[in-house]
Amino acid sequence: MAVLSAPPLKRLSRPQSGALPPLRIGGQHIAMVHAVAQARFLSSEQITRKVGGSHQKNLRRLQRLWAHGFLDRPMQQHAELAAFFDQGNRPLVYALGRRGARLLADHGMAIDHKLDWTTKNKQATAPFLAHTIDTAECMLAFDFDVRSRPGLRLLDHHELLEFMPEATREARDPFALHVTVQHERRDVEIAVVPDRLFSIVSESTNTRQNFALERDRGTMVIGTNRTKLTKSSYRRKLIGYAQAFERMKHTQAWGFQSFRVLTVTTSDLRITNMIAAQREATNAPAGLFLYSTPKRIAERGALGPAWTSARADNVSLINS
Repeated sequence: MAVLSAPPLKRLSRPQSGALPPLRIGGQHIAMVHAVAQARFLSSEQITRKVGGSHQKNLRRLQRLWAHGFLDRPMQQHAELAAFFDQGNRPLVYALGRRGARLLADHGMAIDHKLDWTTKNKQATAPFLAHTIDTAECMLAFDFDVRSRPGLRLLDHHELLEFMPEATREARDPFALHVTVQHERRDVEIAVVPDRLFSIVSESTNTRQNFALERDRGTMVIGTNRTKLTKSSYRRKLIGYAQAFERMKHTQAWGFQSFRVLTVTTSDLRITNMIAAQREATNAPAGLFLYSTPKRIAERGALGPAWTSARADNVSLINS
């Protein structure tokens, strides 16, 4: 039986101050720290795909950024995180460190440099790390596809804040949509918070398509009409989005005229079950919810015909 390989503890323990490698901050270092801050957690391999350049040189840069406290290597990945990934040696996972937050703030980037990022990183669970890295993988696919199409631009999550209403920008959780629905003769409040909110801008037409991304790892119960809305389920999430769309909560909270919910899940069978739950639980327009898998996206492109709705298969997000 193959053994899951986890990074040795010494790879997660910073060197003593007297043994720190030399570091001179340059543009590539700042780009790497910014990429990690945007995603919350990224693997070294994902960082290179995001910022470009030689992977070996980037690994050396990451080593120095970590050693000097600009980035963290979450300890959870030593043993626990391996259980949520494929077998074999995995690249190290990085998170924003205290000095990295200060670096970004000094360069005019919106970041809370007063927050204790190292403590926040330690509090994250291994499943949360795995889910965040999977979400980042989806966004890398969108980023790659957008870059390959002239005239398109990606606005990712926090970049959207400046376009949102002032009340939303000042809210504790600006990315949440809140609705109250009737269930068993009582009010139930549902809050849906996308794993990622992003827009694709067409510079030629000055139009924007808005998307709420949900990265489903197959661990959440989909649910049926017998599933209580007070319990966590994907059905509850579908109802929340559908009701928010119907009541124009997306316009009120995010300033969006419209949006679509993109679910990336584990298999075509799970997509079939999700669509069945959607049909049973909501009267939402068929195009509001679109579903795909990492395999479909890899084969057809994130913007290409990788998506399925309740009405059609092979749906593209952007018409070529």
